[in-house]
Amino acid sequence: MRLVLIEGLPGTGKTTLAERLCTLALHEGCASRWYLEEATDHPVHPHSPGAITLEDYPLRCLQGWERFANEVRSDDTLHILEGSAFQSTVRFMMEQNRADIDDYFRRFEEILAPLRPALIYLRPEDAASHSRAAAAHRGSDWTRKVAAYLEQTPYARRHGLRGEIGMHRFWADYAHLCDALVHVLAMPVVKITAEPGHENRVLTEAVSAISPTSWAARERVARQLKALE
Repeated sequence: MRLVLIEGLPGTGKTTLAERLCTLALHEGCASRWYLEEATDHPVHPHSPGAITLEDYPLRCLQGWERFANEVRSDDTLHILEGSAFQSTVRFMMEQNRADIDDYFRRFEEILAPLRPALIYLRPEDAASHSRAAAAHRGSDWTRKVAAYLEQTPYARRHGLRGEIGMHRFWADYAHLCDALVHVLAMPVVKITAEPGHENRVLTEAVSAISPTSWAARERVARQLKALE
C-alpha cells in the first residue's frame, strides 16, 4: 500500500488522523508524507477558488490524480491525503448539482488502482447531529460563513436549503452520497465511527485495519500512543 485516503464530514478528525498516521509510520522507519487538504503544494486538486465552478473541474481533478499517481508509482513512500477523495472533489460536484459524479468516481478509482490505495471513512452515526455539534464547536462566525456559501450553491437552491438548518441538511445529504460511493468502491474501505474525544480509538482502528501485521500492529500502536502523549 502506498496511498491512504481519509474522508469524513468537517470536524470528524480527518486532519488529526492523517498527521498521527504519518507520525506512527515515521516512528517505524516507514517513509511517509501527509498532505493537508488546503496545502498550497497539494499534489492533486486545483487551488484557485474560481476553479470549483468551471465546467472542466472534474477533468482537472482527474488530471491531477493522474499526475500524482505517475509521480509516486515507483517510490516506497506512504502518502496520506485527507479530504481529497470526496471533500475537495465530489462535494464540489454535488454543490454544482452535477449528474456525472458516478462517472468521475469510476475513473478516479481506475487511476489510483496501481497505488493499492485504502480509504478510511470517518462516519458519525448521525450526520445532521454531527453538523450541529461541529457548528457549535466552531462558532457562529464559521457557521454563518459556511451556511451563506452553501445557500448560494445550485444544489441548495434546488432543494430549498437555507441558513443553518439548510447547512445541516446539506451535510446529511452529502454524507449519504459518500455512503453510496463507499459502497461501490473496489479499494479496501475502513469505516470508523467518528466520535469527539475518541481520537486514540480511531487511530488504533485505522492502523490495525490498513496494516495489521507490520508497523500498525495493535499492541505496538498502543505503546506508541502512550509514548507520544
